[in-house]
Formats: sequence, C-alpha cells, structure tokens
Amino acid sequence: MSLRAAFIDTVRQLGRNTDALMLIVVAALFYGFYYPAPYSQGHAQDVRLAVVDEARTPLSRQLVDLIEASPLVEVAARPANLAEARTLLVERKVDGVLLLPGQVLEDALRGQDSGIALWINGTYLVRTKALGEAIQEAIVNTLKNETKGRLGVRIAIADPVVSRPLFNPDLEYGAYIFPAVAPVILQQTMLFGTAVLFAGRRRRGWNELGGQWLALSLVSFVLTLTYFGWFFAAQDIPRQAGIDALLIVALFAAGAIAAFSLFAARLFPNARAALLLLIPTSLPIFFLSGATWPREAMPGWVSAMGALLPSTHASRALLLTDQMGAPLSDALRPLTALVILTISFLVGSGLVSRFMTNPDELTT
Repeated sequence: MSLRAAFIDTVRQLGRNTDALMLIVVAALFYGFYYPAPYSQGHAQDVRLAVVDEARTPLSRQLVDLIEASPLVEVAARPANLAEARTLLVERKVDGVLLLPGQVLEDALRGQDSGIALWINGTYLVRTKALGEAIQEAIVNTLKNETKGRLGVRIAIADPVVSRPLFNPDLEYGAYIFPAVAPVILQQTMLFGTAVLFAGRRRRGWNELGGQWLALSLVSFVLTLTYFGWFFAAQDIPRQAGIDALLIVALFAAGAIAAFSLFAARLFPNARAALLLLIPTSLPIFFLSGATWPREAMPGWVSAMGALLPSTHASRALLLTDQMGAPLSDALRPLTALVILTISFLVGSGLVSRFMTNPDELTT
C-alpha cells in the first residue's frame, strides 16, 4: 500500500468507526467546553465559614462583619461553642471554623497573643487560600481602624506584600490549569481513539505506518489549533504567542501525540484490552507533566517517566510561548524533545509491527 493510499484509508476508517470518531474528535471538543466550565468565575467565592465569637464585643462583631463583606467568604453559621462548630466542619457543612476567644482583639491591640484559631478543610487548596486571605485582610483592617481611634495606642502592623503577577494577572485558577491540561486531553483522546482503530492490527510496511501517522497527525493538529486558538480565546486565557509560534508548537505536538498513540495501540491485542489499561493512565500522566508539582522536584525516575510523554513537552512549550510570551527559541528544548519522541515512537511502531505480528493480524 502506498503512503497516499494508507493516508486516505486511515481517514476513511476514522470516519466510519463511530467509537474512534467519538473518542478522538467529539470527546476532545467536549472537554474543551466541559473542563474549564467549573473555573469560569476565576476565583473561589462564598467559601462557607462558621464563626465562634466568644468575645461578643463591638470589635469582634466588626471583624465578623468585615469577613462577611468579603466576596470570598460566606459566614454560614454562628454556633454557640467550638464543639458545635467542629461538628459542622466534620460534616462538611462549612469549609472552616474561626474561633474568637474573649478579649481577642483587645489582647492583640496590647501586643499580646490574641488566641485566634482557625480550622480549615484542606481538601480544596484554592478554597483554603481564599478563606485565609479574607480572614487575614479583615483582621488587619479591623486593628488598623481601631488604632486610629485610640490615643496613645500604636501597634506595628507590617504592610502586606503586594505581588504583581506577570503571566496570569487576575490569578485565575482556570487560566493556570486549562493550558496545562489541554495537551493531556488531546493526547489521551487521541490515544484512546487510536487504540480502538488499530489495537491488534499491526500492519507491516513503513508506507502503511507513515500514512496512518500523517492522517492522525492532521486530525491532532486541527484539534490542537482549536484548543490553542478558539478555546483559549473563548475562556479568556491570557495569550501572548504569535500565530507562527502557535502553529509550530501545535505541529510538533500533534506529530508526537500521533506517533505515541500508534505505538501504544500496537502493543495491545485488541481494543478492549487497550482501553482497560490506558484509561486509568490519564491522571498519572497529568501529574507527570509537571503542572501540579515541578518536575525538577520529582524523583529522578519519576521525572524520566514524564519525559517519555509528548504531553509533558507540549505543555512546557505552550507555557513558554503562549502563557509567558517567551520567544520560540526559548522553547527549543521541549520542541526538540517532541521531535525525538516522534521519531522514536514511529521506529518503535515499525519494530512492533515487524516482530510482534501474527499472520492472522494482517489486514488489508
């Protein structure tokens, strides 16, 4: 079979195979809408807080009012004692418990230990951060306002550090996580769909392999550009790369993803076995990309596993060029890694087809 015939045949197979089409195209487009939807607000809002006000002074009530005025926090309960508040926290009816002991702010004004205590459900780090920021700001403002009205009372309150983010000005979680996870989504949907198409069908011949790779690379390239262009714009993701840089990153990423998918699909005797083993890999692959924890801080063998995945280097290249506005030359290392992976997986696919193919697996 010629290269051109193999390309056309792969496109036709994809069009006729509903399962593969749903996984490669429809699922990728669906996740482009679905994944960033929970982060559309950009920040955590109305995080539920229970306040135990043992002081019951005008100053403590002022503090609680300031906390409640923050858009980040909702004072959802005012239990009479700490035991009731902690029960609410254990039952997840609130996300945090704030204890204001008697004379709490008066002790702080005198420079003594105030005894303020805060218990937080640490399951959701973004909500935890929002809760801590709102309470800290309310305490500082309450103490500052009170010292202004008292003669001879001075309390040293350090001015908060003002940070100015360069690449995510609004500090929105969606603007951070969606670009990081997009290459993983594109890789995994292509991987699952390719497994449905080609698992157990190890064709011999470089022309057949090349045609399959070109066809899948084209589909992946179009989907990648859809993410980098339309989806990022629709979600108002900060973008700084020019069209030329995005085209190059998308081209290199698409080729590596297609080669990786073909290689992985050839390792399995049938589509069912492939999907059973490949579907659970999505979350570990995301962690290996370095989006949640720097790869430099990972154990060497874990970082090496991540380096074998196209999504790892595609995420890095996209981060450098599109989110950080770096020139394409600064992304040369991840782009080179994508080229090396592309060649390696294509050669590996050819070798698998040559040495692992049974006569009854050959198809026309």
